[in-house]
Amino acid sequence: MKKFILLLISGSVYALLATGCKEVGESNNRYVNKWIGTASEGRVAPVASVPFGMMQIGADTRPYGAGYHYQDPTVLGFSHLHKSGGGCADFLDILFMPLPLNHPKGENELYSKQYQAALFHQEEKAEPGYYSVNLYAGQLTVELTASRRCGLQRYRYDTGGEIPVVVDLKYGSESACTIQTEHDVDTVYASAFEWVDSCTIRGYRFSNGWTPRQQVYFYSKFSSPIKACALYVDDQRIKEVSSAEGRNVKALLTFENERSELEVRTALSSVSMEGAAANLQSEIEGKTFEEVRLSASESWSRTLGQIEIETDDPKKKELFYTSLHNVMLYPFLLSDVDNRFRGPDWQIHQTDGFDYYGGVIGFWDTFRAAYPLLAMLNPDVAKDYVKTLLEHYKYAGQLPIWTLWGIENYQMTGIHSLPVIANAYLNGIRGFDTRLALEAMVASAMKDTCGYSMGYFVGLENYKKYGYVPCDMEMESVARTLEYAFDDYALARFAEAIGAHKEAGYFANRSLNYRNVIDPGTLLARGRLADGGWRTPFDPLASSHRRDDYCEGNGWQWTFFVPHDVEGLATLLGGKKALEARLDSLFAMSSELRGENISGDISGLIGQYAHGNEPGHHTIYMYNRVGCPDKTQKYVNRVLTTLYDNTPEGICGNEDTGQMSAWYVFSSLGFYPMDPASGQYELGAPFF
Repeated sequence: MKKFILLLISGSVYALLATGCKEVGESNNRYVNKWIGTASEGRVAPVASVPFGMMQIGADTRPYGAGYHYQDPTVLGFSHLHKSGGGCADFLDILFMPLPLNHPKGENELYSKQYQAALFHQEEKAEPGYYSVNLYAGQLTVELTASRRCGLQRYRYDTGGEIPVVVDLKYGSESACTIQTEHDVDTVYASAFEWVDSCTIRGYRFSNGWTPRQQVYFYSKFSSPIKACALYVDDQRIKEVSSAEGRNVKALLTFENERSELEVRTALSSVSMEGAAANLQSEIEGKTFEEVRLSASESWSRTLGQIEIETDDPKKKELFYTSLHNVMLYPFLLSDVDNRFRGPDWQIHQTDGFDYYGGVIGFWDTFRAAYPLLAMLNPDVAKDYVKTLLEHYKYAGQLPIWTLWGIENYQMTGIHSLPVIANAYLNGIRGFDTRLALEAMVASAMKDTCGYSMGYFVGLENYKKYGYVPCDMEMESVARTLEYAFDDYALARFAEAIGAHKEAGYFANRSLNYRNVIDPGTLLARGRLADGGWRTPFDPLASSHRRDDYCEGNGWQWTFFVPHDVEGLATLLGGKKALEARLDSLFAMSSELRGENISGDISGLIGQYAHGNEPGHHTIYMYNRVGCPDKTQKYVNRVLTTLYDNTPEGICGNEDTGQMSAWYVFSSLGFYPMDPASGQYELGAPFF
């Protein structure tokens, strides 16, 4: 019966994919509500983009978070790089701000955020691949659309006159995502602006932020000639020149256009200004704004048309297609049209013909469901993503942990490239070098020192020596132990699948290390000292954000992070009935959290189950393994109906690069990859 059910799921999935070939996807675009998650802590931005693109161009209302928040009253400008749906943030590079018509241009000073336009949501419109807003009491309409590497802006004024536009290379994210280096806030260390010809500018912005030494190059062409160009360095106007360099460079451009309309085409690159120019020429040269907008819409139509659902509930349909849209913003393209990219060693490299998706790699969140959904719906993209990981390994000596704009920042715990590669292979994705993959996985899983995080060097030296991470030697020790154990299991599954039996046996045995942090006295995952004792005092409801034995959670929430060996965990706790009782307690107990620095990521609580953060996303489905599928169905339905909503506050935590939405997509369809390195899915409670 079990095999029949799994075959039924498989057949249903392929049937869903088959329906995606029909020309029905366009109607699904209109169900996407790009305001969901833009308020509270959802950190979604209503950017114009295409699936998996580098370009996320959008309105900025604040220089931190996702760059946009629904409750903010003003627009600061329109930047070209966003990380919509991120936890920690960066980007917001290359900001343009059109000013009121005939604005005085003789100022001697120009500051970031100096010009702000009142924002009224009734004047906004957002749909897949497009955004628009009316500013200055209706005097100006700004429209945005995008290709993979290019963003288009169209400014339409209600009367004729001089059009002023600020280009700000100082502005960028002010999010403080790291606490271990001097790069707590995005800081420009070099930038340049050049007026190339009558209709063209180019330049770059180099900054230290969440990612060190981030290099963003741009190339922009205007539909009308530049009449005047005033340049500012360190907020002060400089003499009449056509170029400027420094840490704080801005330009005030003026255009004369009888039609009162101006189009701006901007391409980005991590490689060079010439690379950005080639991207622009290849993707949008000679195309009208409407043609690019239509192409973006059609790309989303194909993506959203891959799954067709039937329901009489418009709210559910809106939530479903918005979620599918948010997942498919990632992976984030980094390579230029010639396949060149700037790698983790800050050097320029070139792939052998595949797309390098190193722009945003946030596997701590996405290995759970977002990547498995990608592998199911877009195997060619998923294959290139695996190749990206292996390319990263060539230049960094290890697989990615958390990468932004091609550079490793070592944030978060675990080495979750391993389950991503295993998931790909077990989903039938081939065409990558499996021997190189095994080499990279083993090297990463054996590396004594991975990088610098949370104020100290981290790696697997202690994990290998003790069989767990001692809490008196490393921070977040319980989370690291549990995650390393799961990653070991993923490596073992991959090794077994490709016939590497020696490696499979070694890492399968090491994957049982989770047992070493399950305290037999409290039956909870708990910090353990190097001498084998347990940390005292112990409060399983306590949280100290990124400064305790867990990672954005507490003892109750992390105890269940053993998706690869539910039966083994049950044995440790006293049997399946005992595990069922512990799960019951998790959902039924008080939602009280204790501590002076409680992690803000612990949200969306049902008892102590925290749906707003990723480590517990599999937990509900563990009920299936203890013979209680009715409880899985009960809590899946509760989460779907109470913790997701089609409002700006409709995500109970931050979107985390598509993972929150991926949980909704899978669970609303009735199945979920509880163990994403197993090749299996758990049944739940389908909506559709």
